[in-house]
Amino acid sequence: METGIPSRKLIVFDGEAPPREVDLDQTGKKKISFGRSDSCDLVLNSKLVSRYHGTMEWENGKLLVKDAPDSRNGIIWNGIMVKQCFFEPGDMIRIDSEAENIIQGVLILMSESNGNVLWKSTKIKNGEDIRIGRGKECDICLNHITVSMHHARICMEEGKFYLYDNKSTNGIYVNGEKISGKVRLHEKDVITITNSKLIFTSKVIYYHTFIRGIGIEARHIIRKVGRGKKQKTICNDVSLSLRPCELIAIIGGSGAGKTTLMETISGYAKPEAGQVLVNGGDLYKMYHAFKNIIGYVPQKDIVYDNLTLQSLLEYAARLRLPDDTSPTERLRRIKTVLEAVGLTGHEETVIGRLSGGQKKRASIAIELLSDPELLFLDEPASGLDPGTERSLMKTLRNMADRGKTIILVTHSTLNLQMCDKIIFMGRGGNLCYCGNEKQAEKFFQTDNLVDIYELIDTQSEKWKKQYQKTVTLEEIRERADVSGKKKGKSKHGRIRQTGILCSRYLKILLNDRKRLAMVLLQAPLLAFLISLVADGDQFETYSATKSLLFALSCAAFWIGILNAIQEVCKERHILKREYMTGLHLSSYILSKFLILGGLCAVQSLLLLGVFGILVGMPQEKLLLEPWLEFFVTTFVTSLSAMAMGIFVSSIVKNPDRATTVAPILLLPQILFSGLLFELGGATSYISWFVTCRWSMEGYGTTANLNGLKRMVELNGKMTEIAHEAEDYFEFTREHLLQDWGIMLGFAAVFAVLSVLMLRSIRKKQ
Repeated sequence: METGIPSRKLIVFDGEAPPREVDLDQTGKKKISFGRSDSCDLVLNSKLVSRYHGTMEWENGKLLVKDAPDSRNGIIWNGIMVKQCFFEPGDMIRIDSEAENIIQGVLILMSESNGNVLWKSTKIKNGEDIRIGRGKECDICLNHITVSMHHARICMEEGKFYLYDNKSTNGIYVNGEKISGKVRLHEKDVITITNSKLIFTSKVIYYHTFIRGIGIEARHIIRKVGRGKKQKTICNDVSLSLRPCELIAIIGGSGAGKTTLMETISGYAKPEAGQVLVNGGDLYKMYHAFKNIIGYVPQKDIVYDNLTLQSLLEYAARLRLPDDTSPTERLRRIKTVLEAVGLTGHEETVIGRLSGGQKKRASIAIELLSDPELLFLDEPASGLDPGTERSLMKTLRNMADRGKTIILVTHSTLNLQMCDKIIFMGRGGNLCYCGNEKQAEKFFQTDNLVDIYELIDTQSEKWKKQYQKTVTLEEIRERADVSGKKKGKSKHGRIRQTGILCSRYLKILLNDRKRLAMVLLQAPLLAFLISLVADGDQFETYSATKSLLFALSCAAFWIGILNAIQEVCKERHILKREYMTGLHLSSYILSKFLILGGLCAVQSLLLLGVFGILVGMPQEKLLLEPWLEFFVTTFVTSLSAMAMGIFVSSIVKNPDRATTVAPILLLPQILFSGLLFELGGATSYISWFVTCRWSMEGYGTTANLNGLKRMVELNGKMTEIAHEAEDYFEFTREHLLQDWGIMLGFAAVFAVLSVLMLRSIRKKQ
């Protein structure tokens, strides 16, 4: 074996035999044969292994595994069938058959005593449970912040072993499938808990935690957009191997597929074809297991300008870390990430007062809270001056040196010498080269990286073919459907998440004092304007009262719609990232309803208070005091409008566009409320879906419009005329409750629709 190789050993699970360890240092051979024959250096007894199955050979410090041409079941490396592969610590090699029980097959691991992956073991004692978690008292202690204190346990029941999920926050996967409750374990089952893997046998459990970076294998990735003749390929058959602890830049011209590639290998967007493996696990099948060890910083900063840096990180930590994380642990983690990104001392600084580079660091700090081993950044240097950009790149370089794998998209070529690899993407989503700066200059025969942009933009197909000739592509047969199964959501409780989101949202509103003052002042101002047109006959004559109530209804609708119509779309980039880390959309929408609903209640009090003082209130009552009935009608009107605003904000992606929609939403309230125009035929049916129609009925019922005098001018004098009672304003408790119930029903429907619309937020925005 070559010198300088770290001490490594193989852990071999052969059929139903107990696992055994093979010290590669003591073999004394550079080439090791394996198979069922006694003449092989590594004899395997499984019936699924051929007599001469393959070889392992040291090549440039790496162990190259080759499948024999006539082996029966081949070699499965990290879940994919290969003819040859480099076998490194953390990888898994299987020999099994889909027609046979994998218990009879072979599983081989590599452990490195002084490197990234050291497999530890714990023996199973009869009758004793194996406790797994972050707690130091656990039999298998997985010391990572995303692991729950008592995450799982393995116990024997009636001679069989079962794995129990102890209501963990981030769940458990067995052989790539998410479990719920308990599941029976079999020999060589692979258990994944965030960034840890465990191999179960009935005698001993092997386990390890990836403590220095995570590798990615992208195989034949294809992404397309559009349909029919307009369909366009934006990622064209890209294959990459990205090793742990590397700082990697993806560069290329506009439309070259840089962000598309990063979104695909980070789990943000599924490809039409291909496979992405994260340390051997299928990213899309096991995204829920990986999501807390993958960080993603979008181009837009994922921060709230009205919060202090400390508050921002505290709320993010409460949402992302396991439910049993103590306040002390959270504060310790926040302190650690602030030190990592160089923001110590800015804890009480309001985010809006930070510089552009500091805001970007704050976004990175949010992602570092869950201690991800793999970090993606989309245009982190965008808008930064050269000095700030260099400082940020130094921070990322230091993080990679400390064990993170960092991948970033950039247009800048100023600091690429700090990167271990540069991925050059050409027009049409073609991978034109992957290597370091010096290698790239040699490959493209230029000493200026800027010149490469033009080459890969105008001749991307040529450079793609030339690059493919320089790399040895392994013969791969994909075993798994890239679409995978539906991912489980985070087990963070919806009620707990709702409480955290409400607290954060309330703090954001209270911190923006100028906006809050304007929002609160508009209600009494509208009431004052309404009072200016009151002629003194309100609540005595039909026409005057109905006109004032219509104005009051429109005012209540307006304050509700304006409160909410920008609230989701302006946070869309933050919401998408939090949703990918386990946020429940129902909790998010509910938090908006609760806080904005409270705001609507305060505004309704202000609106009705000024209205009552300047205009007056009716004297008769049905259910409650007249002013209280008016308040309820005002509140449910604004609440229904607010729900409509949240729904529109969930559809529209731009806050400015959302604001332009508000007047369009108000117009049907005016046309179909039944005041300006007589409703009949189709317009009558349309009015059923108009909030102000039911709001007017509520006000008119409390004011007993049917009981008021109708006055018309005859011969220059105002004369009372007889009139028939209108069904719209039936003076009964049942009618008033019906009006309130319908408007609350509108709010509930819009809440559900908002959640449904936001489910598409994972798609490319």
